[in-house]
Amino acid sequence: MVIMGVSGFEPSGVSGSDRLPIQFFPLGLIGHDPSAALLVDGRLVACAAEERFTRIKHGYNLAGRPVLPRRAMSYCLKEAGLEWRDVDYWAHYCHFTPDNVGERLARVTRRLSKVLKAAVAEEYQDMLENRVGRGVVRRQLEAIAETPISEDRFIAVPHHLAHAAGAYYSSGFEESAWLVLDGYGETESATWGVGAREGICPATSIPLPSSLGVLYQIVSAYLGFRAFGDEYKVMGLSAYGDPYPYSAVFRELVRLGPAGTFSTEGLAQDSLDEWLSDRIGDIPDKGAYSEKAADVAAALQRRVEEAVMHVVACVRDQFRLGTLCLSGGVALNACVNGAIVRSGLIDRLFVQPAAADDGASLGAALYAIQQLNQSAIRVPNTTHWGPSFGDAAISGALGRRPGLRWERAADVAHTAATLLAEGKILGWFQGRMEIGPRALGARSILADPRSVSARDEINARVKGREPFRPFAPSVLDAMASEFFDLPDRTAAPFMVVTYQTHEPVRDKIPAVVHVDGSARVQTVSEVDSPRFHELLRAFHALTGIPVLLNTSFNRAGEPIVCTPDDAIGCFMQSGIDALVIGDYVAYPGDGVPDGSRSGGAT
Repeated sequence: MVIMGVSGFEPSGVSGSDRLPIQFFPLGLIGHDPSAALLVDGRLVACAAEERFTRIKHGYNLAGRPVLPRRAMSYCLKEAGLEWRDVDYWAHYCHFTPDNVGERLARVTRRLSKVLKAAVAEEYQDMLENRVGRGVVRRQLEAIAETPISEDRFIAVPHHLAHAAGAYYSSGFEESAWLVLDGYGETESATWGVGAREGICPATSIPLPSSLGVLYQIVSAYLGFRAFGDEYKVMGLSAYGDPYPYSAVFRELVRLGPAGTFSTEGLAQDSLDEWLSDRIGDIPDKGAYSEKAADVAAALQRRVEEAVMHVVACVRDQFRLGTLCLSGGVALNACVNGAIVRSGLIDRLFVQPAAADDGASLGAALYAIQQLNQSAIRVPNTTHWGPSFGDAAISGALGRRPGLRWERAADVAHTAATLLAEGKILGWFQGRMEIGPRALGARSILADPRSVSARDEINARVKGREPFRPFAPSVLDAMASEFFDLPDRTAAPFMVVTYQTHEPVRDKIPAVVHVDGSARVQTVSEVDSPRFHELLRAFHALTGIPVLLNTSFNRAGEPIVCTPDDAIGCFMQSGIDALVIGDYVAYPGDGVPDGSRSGGAT
């Protein structure tokens, strides 16, 4: 049985959201981060996000509209050696109907003025007729595949159940509670339940317009960042602030109710900017660091953590299970996840590494096969499901670029470790590309964690990032507890949870320790990432430090690189010192460090 999981939508005509104030973009926005996943006889063969192929962040088209993942689907089929006609079932990550669109519209527009209510209604009608309706999506997929897709072969999966299935079936837990927190599903922003042999069983939902994800987007915009896509900047900024001055504002905006519920219904009003301005005032230097912006970010982050902990405590009490699977866009807030781990409310937490909609294609496929087979499916606990490239493809790409000096390395790990120990910044391109927003040793930029100057140089020269944003550490799994406060039985392979760095070793790895002593840790095992593990061992042998600074291989505003050509282009334009790609090491122009062999390919 071949099942293609799909997330994303095709663009429509003029959308009502184009005429709405900034805070309503999240309420109408849907279709971001399209991706595809392919299951063959219950085995995951491939999974990738469309943005990696189109090179447009979040997978939009050139006009900024959502798309279906044409290129990602084609890649998945190529990886499996299949054709479009070989797909038995298509699983899509949403199930919109006239009834639930109407319910969502009524909830979102309850407190709006007549003018805004009409604009939002137009947006939702457009969504149903041109983007999200079951028949619309099925016909669009037929056009892409150039093959008929009958009604019984198209499975529309409720959005939060797609997220839940992607987390539970990837966790390795036999039975577990699960919690989905995002901006919005069809009519809800939070859902929790149980995953077991019988399948994914939802129990409770929190309806729109209440939404922690939308709240974070709106406050991000209020601080001068993008309403969608810059939430992680606000999370990083929050560590520099004091939540106290604005705690009361966010307690008023986010109210906790009985049985794990919360309400943010103040979002459903047309004067939210005025509401925030009345209580907070103007933000100086919007979109940049200021003490006031940091304090607001800290208060927002604190209240979101309190609300999530309120839900988690209820889930623990309701199901009496020691494990929890977490997914949805809010699950990418590593500080929230760290608070859950530190709370001791649960024994083991699994966060889906592709927790946003780029992982919902996998969840839709997994949910569909469980419904079809009534059997539990398990996915190996890794993110490396994207394209890989052989020696010929890599050497060919290097050979096509003038201005490069490159060579085959006899020992790639040792060569790369030596360059890193000398203070060089490396592009690192190995094996199959990761799914999800984190670079985990396949498409990474690496540096010495001992070097604050290397960190600052990556921010300023390579990535063009704000200086208040932290970098993450990758560490040998066997030595992780020597540097980070990792609770027993908690694996951290995906960079989705913050842990405290042990105070005595903070000055040994200052480039990867945030201002509050935290770090978004990735533990690296030899089984899951053999070459990256080999590099960390080589760096440890040279320096005594089993840690590297690891950030995504891309420039500001671009997706993570996918192909050798992407990697070489980013390398040549970003100021990275060397590129380690497959078995080759490349340098810009005549920039071969002393001690390296010069010349072209061998």
